Amino acid sequence: MEALILGIYAGIVWLIFFKYKILPWNTVAKVIVFTIPVVGMITLILLLNIFSPSSSNVLVVRNSVGIVSQVKGRVIEVPVAIDRRVKKGEVLFKIDPTQYQAAVNALSAKLKLAKLRLEQNQALVKSGAGNRFDLEKAQADFAELTEQKLSAQYDLEQTIVRAPNDGTVVNLQLRPGAYVAAFPVASVMTFLEDTPQVFALFNQNELHQIEVGNEAEFYVPSFPGKILKAKVEAIILAEGQGQLNATGNLPTTGLNNITPNRFVVRLAMHERHAELLLPAGAVGEGAVYTDHLAFLHVIRKVMLRISTKLNYIIPKLH
Repeated sequence: MEALILGIYAGIVWLIFFKYKILPWNTVAKVIVFTIPVVGMITLILLLNIFSPSSSNVLVVRNSVGIVSQVKGRVIEVPVAIDRRVKKGEVLFKIDPTQYQAAVNALSAKLKLAKLRLEQNQALVKSGAGNRFDLEKAQADFAELTEQKLSAQYDLEQTIVRAPNDGTVVNLQLRPGAYVAAFPVASVMTFLEDTPQVFALFNQNELHQIEVGNEAEFYVPSFPGKILKAKVEAIILAEGQGQLNATGNLPTTGLNNITPNRFVVRLAMHERHAELLLPAGAVGEGAVYTDHLAFLHVIRKVMLRISTKLNYIIPKLH
């Protein structure tokens, strides 16, 4: 964009001083002609960085969920495939439900008998021929079996493992015939959610004009020429070096080089891009448009669009 502005300026100078010779090309004119673009470009860039700050570190993060089994058993079906998108609630895999169905059936039979005994004891107590203690025990047995059946029914339902959200299975080694156990740290597959989180990193002094709700745009090289609309969802004013661990030692400062601190501005993508699957880990560039000096936003938008068009160029020799 700067080159375009300078090109237009050079064209105007050529028309005034050389083509139509409206003004003489003397020392004063030369000083003015060369001073204006230098001062103008410096001022433009400084204002852009304040009121339309850009970031060359826009990160796309998608939540990774380790799928673990809640019950143990032999896998009988795995209807999903690697990199196939699934909807929330779709079946990821099934475990042989025989033993869990049998447990539910057995408890259902016991519960039926317990209900009958409870009704009998209630009738006896009501007629005066029954024992109050026997009634209370029948009530307790019925309540206990009801809870046991709920637990068994829950285990039976867990033999069908479903997608926790819209997403993609990216690491699938599970096959029918494999045995899985109810071990919370042993994932049987990795599930990547579709909904991305977009973070733009800014230096400290770039944040003072950014506010929640500001318009934003960004691009990632995976989609050359495409600009993605967003809004500022949150400004996270914290980073790792601002935390002191709870130890008995005094804080250590000044011995190590501190990396340039950047702060995260979280962007919420516009709903028009809801179906676009952004690659997890993609890095791009973007900008936030503040509520001041709106005419500068046009320049920043043009600069972003030129930059994303350059992603069509792949400078490789092999």
